[in-house]
Amino acid sequence: MPIPDPPTNLVDFCQMFPSAEECAEYLFQIRWTKGFVCPRCGERSGYSIPIRKTVECSNPACRHQTSITAGTVLHRAKQSLHTWFWAAYLVTNLTPSISAKQFQEQLGIKSYETAFCMLHKLRSALVAPGRDRLHGEIEVDEGYIAGKKEGCIGRGSMEKQLVVGAVELLRWFDPKTQQARVRCGRVRLQVIPNASGNYLKKFVTGNVERGSSIFTDGWKGYSFLLGAGYHHEAQIKSAKDESLPHFHRVISNLKTWLLGTYHGGVQAKHLPAYLNEFTFRFNRRFLSGNAFNRALGLATELEGPTYEDLYHAGKRGRWKHPVGRVQLEGKQA
Repeated sequence: MPIPDPPTNLVDFCQMFPSAEECAEYLFQIRWTKGFVCPRCGERSGYSIPIRKTVECSNPACRHQTSITAGTVLHRAKQSLHTWFWAAYLVTNLTPSISAKQFQEQLGIKSYETAFCMLHKLRSALVAPGRDRLHGEIEVDEGYIAGKKEGCIGRGSMEKQLVVGAVELLRWFDPKTQQARVRCGRVRLQVIPNASGNYLKKFVTGNVERGSSIFTDGWKGYSFLLGAGYHHEAQIKSAKDESLPHFHRVISNLKTWLLGTYHGGVQAKHLPAYLNEFTFRFNRRFLSGNAFNRALGLATELEGPTYEDLYHAGKRGRWKHPVGRVQLEGKQA
């Protein structure tokens, strides 16, 4: 079954999804791209019942009905599929993204907590567990991002979180200027407790293919790279040239995005979720239509957090925001 073409603009979206029934049919095609398989009898065909948001097995001896939202971030949601599709579209297509308050107002959701939880459910699905590692030439460095302490206001309400990042470098030839140029490719970002070699090694080995050339600053925490199968070059900042310019450009964009969209209101415990959203959007900045399908596709692979999970996020033994291929051990920052 071919993956349907996503909406390319707001007019397309409104025409493609006038009601929840069209959303259900579209979600069916996204979820079972290789064809429906009945979870009870294994029959490889079924009938979509959009009004019930179910698929009925075509085996006369079975007729088992499977919810198209079961096991997904949309499972048992009280909001309509239409509202969820609007959420996916706004998150992946609006340039500055959208805050929970704006989302609540635009879609007429009564409760702020409901809007907040919906957006975080989608964010939890923006990280593919088996995503490809970066390769080629990579800049790796750390930077501090301010997050709001839980229950604090005024002075002392902000705390800085250490974020490690990897930026893929893409070299290309500009025919207009007749010069070779470099631009940012894909990125990976993750909160870490500290910049020790232990945490840096877990991040790099989990997100960058061995054999890649990695550029870092002179921090001793990166001394493991040569022994781990990477080509390593430490760049020392000079008075004229800034070292690792592409990494610093990404971090600057991240800070601007957080401040412009969320006005500094991101709680420190939820920062990993916003890093996931920024990474997802940055890596698909030239593929906005594809991003919509991708968000819905990833959103059919796991159940998202409950509001209680979000309230206790990061605490020992409680739910944690996903971080991609490698889950860091030790204390969650």
